[in-house]
Amino acid sequence: MAISLVDVMKQTSAPMQKGFISDLLRYSDILSVVKFDTVKGLQVAGKRWQTLSGAAFRKLNGGYTEGTGTIEEVAETLTMLGGDVKVDVVFDKIDSGGVEPPLVTQMKMKAKAVAFGFNYYFINGDQGVDPDGFEGLKKRVSNMPSRMTLWQDASSNGTGASLKVKANSANMNQFLDALHSANKFVGGATAIFCNENTLIQYGSVMRNLGLPYDLLNLYDKKFDQFQNVPIIDVGLKGDKSTEIITNTEPVASNDSTSMYFVRMDSDDGLRGIQLQGRDLNPYDPVNGNESESGPQYLRRIDWGVGLFNLSQYSIARVCGFKMAAS
Repeated sequence: MAISLVDVMKQTSAPMQKGFISDLLRYSDILSVVKFDTVKGLQVAGKRWQTLSGAAFRKLNGGYTEGTGTIEEVAETLTMLGGDVKVDVVFDKIDSGGVEPPLVTQMKMKAKAVAFGFNYYFINGDQGVDPDGFEGLKKRVSNMPSRMTLWQDASSNGTGASLKVKANSANMNQFLDALHSANKFVGGATAIFCNENTLIQYGSVMRNLGLPYDLLNLYDKKFDQFQNVPIIDVGLKGDKSTEIITNTEPVASNDSTSMYFVRMDSDDGLRGIQLQGRDLNPYDPVNGNESESGPQYLRRIDWGVGLFNLSQYSIARVCGFKMAAS
């Protein structure tokens, strides 16, 4: 059964795990909406439908022609995400004067680093670039049928000038039509992912067109929404300044961006996978002793994690648009 990290945080009685996941969710709205299946091996396999068998009408006293559908094997390999935190034991001997203990501070910083790392790979992960990471939405949708990539540029194929969404009401309506199509193509998205500017300007588009615009309450947070689907700002890379989904994606003028519509479920949609015994639970590999390499306490995060989907119709990308008037 797939479970969200929000549920894990609420259910765990381990103080270190609860605190770490709480910090992690503070820096990743993506991890608030992704649900994870725990698996026992480093590889997860499944069967995906390719072509259906035939079906036809028959004459009375007649028969049917035999037809068999075809399937293909799909496999995903888990990857290891995490890091070590070391803090000198001398800090145990020093009166901090009410200042937060260094180990606590370093664990919070590590949580932020893990969150930013997951966020980036969730969108841009490409095993052709980094074989140690998992593949993200951008790479996955590029391998899906062409209808799952909805280009909005002038040439409708990624080579023309970007659609200037806020230039006029016609462009705003074209943009919203694309969002409706993407939601339909995935069979009802459970989450939509974009960058900060797109999220802000989406609200502006709705107000300009006089359309209803309410926030959605989910996982103890308020999210902007489209057709009752939360819109998630995926945030920044680890440098805390570069957008994960940029506003300079390559169309004719390198000034476009994207939104990703994702259906997440435990059937054939997208879901997270994590390795049993290597779930998101920080631990002390030296059991309270000093690290071999020096007089430091050691905490380790070693998360076996990845993504898995069977359906070729669970992710759609709306791209080739600019959330501006010119």
